[in-house]
Amino acid sequence: MNFTKPLIEKLECISDSKPSFYWDSSTSGFGVKVTPNNKKTYIFQGRVGSTTRRITIGNIKDWRLTDAREKAKELAVMCIQGIDPKVEKDKRIKSDQEYLKTEKRKETLFKEAWNIYLEENKERWRERTYLDHLLLSKGGFDEIKKFNYKPQPIFELLEEKLSNLDNNYFSDWLQNNSYRETSASKAFRLVRAFLNWCEEDDRFQGIAPANAIKSKKVRSKVKPIQARKDCLLKEQLEIWFSTVLKSQNKALATFYMCCLLTGARKDEFLSLKWDDLDFRWKTIQLKDKVEDSGRTIPMTKYVEKLLRDIEKISDSSYIFSSNTSATGYIVNPYKEFKKICNEIDIQLTIHGLRRSFKSLAEWVDIPVGVTAQISGHKPSALAEKHYTYRPMDMLRGHLQKYENWVLEQAKIKF
Repeated sequence: MNFTKPLIEKLECISDSKPSFYWDSSTSGFGVKVTPNNKKTYIFQGRVGSTTRRITIGNIKDWRLTDAREKAKELAVMCIQGIDPKVEKDKRIKSDQEYLKTEKRKETLFKEAWNIYLEENKERWRERTYLDHLLLSKGGFDEIKKFNYKPQPIFELLEEKLSNLDNNYFSDWLQNNSYRETSASKAFRLVRAFLNWCEEDDRFQGIAPANAIKSKKVRSKVKPIQARKDCLLKEQLEIWFSTVLKSQNKALATFYMCCLLTGARKDEFLSLKWDDLDFRWKTIQLKDKVEDSGRTIPMTKYVEKLLRDIEKISDSSYIFSSNTSATGYIVNPYKEFKKICNEIDIQLTIHGLRRSFKSLAEWVDIPVGVTAQISGHKPSALAEKHYTYRPMDMLRGHLQKYENWVLEQAKIKF
């Protein structure tokens, strides 16, 4: 029969269980399929080699008859040329799916990959490393704590698409931010490591522009960090101790003084728990930045007194506890310290207290190897590393000598 629109409208399915097929006499392989529920579809049927292929063109309500007939002719030509229309259709569908998948990947936000990155690496990182990632990506209003955090460098990137992070973006990010040079530089290194991880992970590989953050244009915007040289002088000890002891925050005051008297790193001391103290044998177990096993240092008399004073009012497992910190202990001791330094007009950082320990210890002729072992510096010589062993009582003698001298200079009677 020669298909016309009125004729197709009259076609009916002659079976209650299976469809009926009608073929157009003017176009080879062009037909209409009618199902028992009277659904009518344009189809094409042809042979590719020894294989018969039946291809659905579309519903008669969606296709004009002339368009459906032309489509059937195209399919017929493909069959004559040995091209399987079904295989070509499957290829096109697969290609479209891959395209859509690629386009969807381009919509991936920085924070989606960043959160996975933090979660999967948390266990193998040191605690301080994990906290650095959290702190430098903090910002905005915290619904739980009802607190508005000042945006940190990485916070700016969280809502950005990975596919947008080209060298121009990173260049502007580093050039226009108002953060401390140390924060911006550290953020740059953390993001660079994160993007390296993305390139090695199948889920995010190839989304961000390759090597954008490593380009010369971006690296030139990373300001070099100058080594600080701040430390307390001998003649400043009296006024510094006097001002610290007047602080209303007794926990932080203790922390500042202990940093000066032990040379410990900020995070090593802030993260201390009461279980890390041995009041019987007068030792403190610190989480060392270099050694996974940590390091043990002597607990001198004045340091013990300061810690026992805090113990009387403590209700936490952490010595320097905090109810608002996610870690359970204080992580930001800077505000009070800056207030103290401004009051006495001394330019000093918390890490400067560690430098002060090394410098002031020379006034009492403590061997360099002793201060290095107590403060957690790597041995600088082969003999020091492999052949010198100093027991705890020897270290305590040197450290107590240093503490006594410092308290004498500060005019603290103890």
